[in-house]
Amino acid sequence: MPRLTRRRALQGAVGLVAGLAGCPDGDAGRGDAGTPVGSPTQPVPSVGDDRVDDPDYVTLRADEADYRDPLAWFVPDAADRATDGGTVDPDDRQWEGLVADAATAETFAVSDRVTETEVSDSAETARAFVAETDFDSETLLVEGHQVEECYRMVLCYVTWDSGEVETRYGRFLRDADVVCESGERDAGVTIARLPAALDPAAFEMGATGVASGRCFRVGRERERARSTPRPRSATGTATNAATGTDGGDR
Repeated sequence: MPRLTRRRALQGAVGLVAGLAGCPDGDAGRGDAGTPVGSPTQPVPSVGDDRVDDPDYVTLRADEADYRDPLAWFVPDAADRATDGGTVDPDDRQWEGLVADAATAETFAVSDRVTETEVSDSAETARAFVAETDFDSETLLVEGHQVEECYRMVLCYVTWDSGEVETRYGRFLRDADVVCESGERDAGVTIARLPAALDPAAFEMGATGVASGRCFRVGRERERARSTPRPRSATGTATNAATGTDGGDR
């Protein structure tokens, strides 16, 4: 992970801003402030010149956060592709960053630790999401993070400008019937589809911000429920799918 050190340093500064802007942790995350407002349809991404609100994304999650054992990875350098035995040296794997071409997407792998839950998509869903990407006009963002067991993360928006890609999340308490332990952390990976063809050589992973109890927004606050990614039509365009209000945010 060649850009990890700088990225984690930036996160500390943005995390402080997020903590001041959001609601306090604990039960204050419930109710009107903590539970996203339900919507009969999944939010349609709102696209600007250098950002996307409510992007299409999937989430992978598993017990025990450990950066030495990532949940997903890809291999950006063609010289480091898998051998006939199907293995790739861990040092050649990229755990987060941009995937901008089909050849790199074919190297995308998901750990056996991933299982489908109310806060995690399945490995099959993640692979299908990657495969459906149109790299002529889209780029995949893969981002690893840690999540406290009793919380779920919602990807609010992604920006790309001045050689950096930045993400903002909202953090919400999981359903009351979920068994979890306060203070324990899970491993998480977000895979988002950006509506722009970006050059990974021109962009690095910038800061990540997290707001407690609400969605971190550019200029205004919107909180909506998400479900699994919208299915694509035969032409490759996204179509709306009906969702419930059962806390399906990741």
